[in-house]
Amino acid sequence: MQNTRVWLANKMKGELVTEHDPDGRPSMLQRLIRGGVGESKSKHKAPIHLKPVGRLDMMTEGLMIFTNDGQYARDLELPKNFLWRTYRVRVHGRLTPMKMRAMRVGVTARIDDNINVEGDASVASPTGKMMKYKGIKVSIERKTPQSGRRQRRNGSEEVRGTNTWLRITCTEGKNRQLRRILGALGLDVTRLIRISYGDYDLNTIPPGKAIEVPARDFASMKKKGQLFSGDSKSKKKEKATEEPRSTVEWVNYA
Repeated sequence: MQNTRVWLANKMKGELVTEHDPDGRPSMLQRLIRGGVGESKSKHKAPIHLKPVGRLDMMTEGLMIFTNDGQYARDLELPKNFLWRTYRVRVHGRLTPMKMRAMRVGVTARIDDNINVEGDASVASPTGKMMKYKGIKVSIERKTPQSGRRQRRNGSEEVRGTNTWLRITCTEGKNRQLRRILGALGLDVTRLIRISYGDYDLNTIPPGKAIEVPARDFASMKKKGQLFSGDSKSKKKEKATEEPRSTVEWVNYA
């Protein structure tokens, strides 16, 4: 790891991670390269080819890791290494204890083929394919009533639904994983921000900016292991992970 270099960047909403997009949409990688990220320490050497660690979809914000070391990037990405990824997620909809439990146990969700992204919404066509997602760690940070009111059938007014900020940690890193899990539970994701990946943290990096940091030891990050001990060994052990539920907050919808 002596020659491994690492940059942390705060991805902005509405840009792609990829270097080249045939549709000409904003590229995070191109923007960072234009800003000098990945420049060689020697004036006589060509710029470094930046390798992103995984991807974030177009509407997701937050921590992206870039490196000059392809093997290091691969090690960080592989799901079998169980590196923890933590997100702050704002969802709209009714969040119940049953839904919180489902997230912790695991959810089977339908996979849709995304056609286009317009504003905050994805236009998708259902494929009928299903995918099983393992349990994730989830806790409620806070909830706020959505501004505005709507008319009830009897003519009275009611405050619209609740926006809830969740903190979620997972290890799988599958494409659009959290959006699909939450969508399967009837929750709309209105904001999604990755705040940590392994031992790397977003901290106070401003949106759109990147900083070079010392490379963290991969072996020490891997030691954290799976989110739940004995994750897939037996149903008994799976049930044991559900018992400590002190982080669950009962939401009053009265």
